[in-house]
Amino acid sequence: MAKFAWPTVLFVAFIIVAYILNLLLFVQGGLAAWQSTLIMGALTYFAYTPLHEAVHNNINGKHKSLKWLNDLCGHLVAPLIAVSYISHRYEHLTHHAFTNDSDKDPDIIMQGMQKGPHAVLFVALHFLWIQNSYVAKHHWHKASRKERTIYVAEIAFSLGWRVAFLVWAGNLSAVIVVIAGFLLGGMFTAYWFAYRPHLPYNKQGRYVDTASMVAPKWLKPVEWFWLGQNLHTIHHLFPRIPFYRYHSVFKQIKPIMQAYGTPVIGIFNRKPTP
Repeated sequence: MAKFAWPTVLFVAFIIVAYILNLLLFVQGGLAAWQSTLIMGALTYFAYTPLHEAVHNNINGKHKSLKWLNDLCGHLVAPLIAVSYISHRYEHLTHHAFTNDSDKDPDIIMQGMQKGPHAVLFVALHFLWIQNSYVAKHHWHKASRKERTIYVAEIAFSLGWRVAFLVWAGNLSAVIVVIAGFLLGGMFTAYWFAYRPHLPYNKQGRYVDTASMVAPKWLKPVEWFWLGQNLHTIHHLFPRIPFYRYHSVFKQIKPIMQAYGTPVIGIFNRKPTP
């Protein structure tokens, strides 16, 4: 899309402010550990969407002079979900180029979650490792000195702020908040954003490699929490459409998608929807 995505910039500001306030309130006793953990889980998940938007240059749109703000937004939210913005850009665009290709799609490891609940945590952590190591393993020779420097700084900061907070908080509950909160949000992201949309990983090609998962009526009041990512086909068809337009575009082109064989299914039962 051509327009500058101000809603995404405002969303980034909200996430960062809410993230900091959540930790401060926890340390000061205003929030119990379980409350802060749940909030951190939600904010960790939220943080990935603007990171994802920045990877596709969806924040600055056609305004090349604002590319710096697009990248700034990506760098600001990346440490919250513990993913390098630079590394994820390389990895994610490769995923788009080779979706569901068992040899070339770096996200293909997510199909391992089909093995059962016991595999979900292991696969999610492996997925996190791939996101952070991809540029070092596959593009280090192509990366500029600036990119390498920023990449190292990203990893150091992502780990460093967590260690600093735990030292400052000085209690076991803080460890639970930081680790459990991250795992909640990170695993929700990996499961709903990377795994479920591409099941069963047996088709390649436009329209058919990614599903749109429709929420039942009873879930509609809280469907906003997915930030439109349950309609993942829209993103793979049109990567430059901002996430807050997924629902409107889905309504417009749903019959066309179904005619071309797009899986339009229930979000939980995965049965075709009319």
